Amino acid sequence: MKKEKRVYIVGSLRGSSRARILLDYIASSPQYSFFYEDSHYFKVMGKNLLKKALFLPLRLMHTLNRFWHLVMSDIVYILPMGKISLFEIQFAHKCNKKIVYEFYISQYDTYVNDKQRVNEKSPKAKQLLKMDQYLVDYSTDIIFLNKSEQAYYSEVINRKEITAQTYTIPLVTETKEKASLPFVHEQTKKVTLCWWGSYIPLHGLSKIIEAAHFLKKENVNFELFLFGTSDKKAESYQKMIDELELNQHVFIDNNKSFSDKSLERFLLQRCDIAFGNFGDSKKAKVVMVNKAVEAVSMNIPVVSQPTQALVEFFTDKKDIYFCGSNPKEIADVIIEAIADKQKLLECSSSAYELFKQNFSKEAYIKIVATILK
Repeated sequence: MKKEKRVYIVGSLRGSSRARILLDYIASSPQYSFFYEDSHYFKVMGKNLLKKALFLPLRLMHTLNRFWHLVMSDIVYILPMGKISLFEIQFAHKCNKKIVYEFYISQYDTYVNDKQRVNEKSPKAKQLLKMDQYLVDYSTDIIFLNKSEQAYYSEVINRKEITAQTYTIPLVTETKEKASLPFVHEQTKKVTLCWWGSYIPLHGLSKIIEAAHFLKKENVNFELFLFGTSDKKAESYQKMIDELELNQHVFIDNNKSFSDKSLERFLLQRCDIAFGNFGDSKKAKVVMVNKAVEAVSMNIPVVSQPTQALVEFFTDKKDIYFCGSNPKEIADVIIEAIADKQKLLECSSSAYELFKQNFSKEAYIKIVATILK
């Protein structure tokens, strides 16, 4: 009888379709047994010192138990954005274990360059960079989202020469229902444009709002919904909407999410066109944002600047609408797209086929299964 491989899984399932798909595959396969822990399980909220003190011995026992599972494992699998200690990955490396690392983002790049919460000259920045480097140095197999992001992140963390076996598995999301696309199917004369995500410069959201101003000037019958995650961070965008007198066209909603299906339901019922990203940073010109894949998984056509990663998979006017990142160009391509409903429908259908080939659960598992063997 063939021995089951023991898989030690590091990271969180929260908010990650990719992680949930992987765990579902491993859990349902007779080839593997696995250990996974929810990092939030032993988290103590509040300032109750007695509760924290009671949890301390449990934490110590838990750490020993976790280490024993690491010792027993054949494969260490680090989920996207999974946090593993330097001791754990060094130990696994010295024991010649197979270490699979899903390189989703660079912690250094995220906190120093994107969110700018850490000064690049600080000890914290050096610590983040070292951890990014250790993960690459000690892993035996590294999964990147695409060739463009592999090149970008390798340069950022100064690891252009990687000794590990590298693979490309793009962004993945669960297959969803197909959107109604009411404007495309002539159920309404008003086109509904949608953007969703976090309020960070990478997305270039201010340009989308400015594009809405141009659409209003051209008397386009439209509405634009912006789905974010923070009322506080949305304030500057609401101010912009007020100043451009777009309150009858542009609406901010920070209450809907994919986790409770409320955002998905809205997009399926109302959205006609989704936006990708229009940021100006070097990273913004490289990466593929989640919303682009989420949109095509629902058969919703996408308008975006042509990032290097998007160009690896998508073709302009065939399965996506590419345009420059200035507001006037964004508005112009929207006007062009809605002028030909048949072509818009063909574009969304072509993108949906692309999703099934490259960004679906089945496409992801096909490659992961070969890596785990």
